[in-house]
Amino acid sequence: MGPNIGRLRDLSPPLRYLAYVAGALLLALVAVGVGATAAVLVGGGHERAMSGAGGATGSGATEGTVQAKTGEARNANPDGTSSGRNADVPASEITFIHTATDANCRGDYTYLSSPSIDADPNAIVLVTQASDRESTGSATYEHNIGVWYARGAQKWAIFDQDRAAVPRGATFEVTVPPASEKFVHHAELNNTVGNSTYLDDPLTNGNPDAVLSVTQNWNPGGSRGVYNNHPTSVLYDKEVEKWAIYNRDDAPIPDGAAFNVAVSERAKPGG
Repeated sequence: MGPNIGRLRDLSPPLRYLAYVAGALLLALVAVGVGATAAVLVGGGHERAMSGAGGATGSGATEGTVQAKTGEARNANPDGTSSGRNADVPASEITFIHTATDANCRGDYTYLSSPSIDADPNAIVLVTQASDRESTGSATYEHNIGVWYARGAQKWAIFDQDRAAVPRGATFEVTVPPASEKFVHHAELNNTVGNSTYLDDPLTNGNPDAVLSVTQNWNPGGSRGVYNNHPTSVLYDKEVEKWAIYNRDDAPIPDGAAFNVAVSERAKPGG
């Protein structure tokens, strides 16, 4: 370094200035190159840390949100499907077959998976046991069923009202009706009499020709749930011109019980 500095001092002021400028530019270029290399190394490491080994990320979902339900979700996505909500409102009815397996069952419930309802606690889901021809389980399902929303897994599930384990191989038909043809009914003191709870909705009021499909909803919107371990059906009361959901075994409808309801029109003869 000593001899180089001496040589610079021997130069005339203009040449010495140019030499200083050239040296400063060289140092700046070196610094930029080192910084860019460091940024690439640091950025790559951060990206890997965020993605984790194999690129998988943790869901961070809180378990046990709904305390009254048995066995909250142990895995955020047991079937490996995306839990991102489909922003498109279904324009028509969506129907699919669901079969209970070791992978999607957790005790008294079995997880559903569909982009139309995943991560949507306000979805309206209807379920029935599939016909004997479609079912790989028992010929007759001997449990009253319903649906509930598991916040930890961000999925809907079919459950047994008596809290019995869902048998593997049991098969169900799942329907998501169009938005304009469905609503949730809550049994309350002002609309419930004994074993019946009366609906009050423009889709059903004064419409004896309506065709109703009903599934018990344990916790609409992901709220705390109410059990109603009884077989249900519907009837039209001509005196008040309203439809009612009732327990077929005459058991009282519990306060707070909720039901998903889909409404369609009965086909006219020759129509």
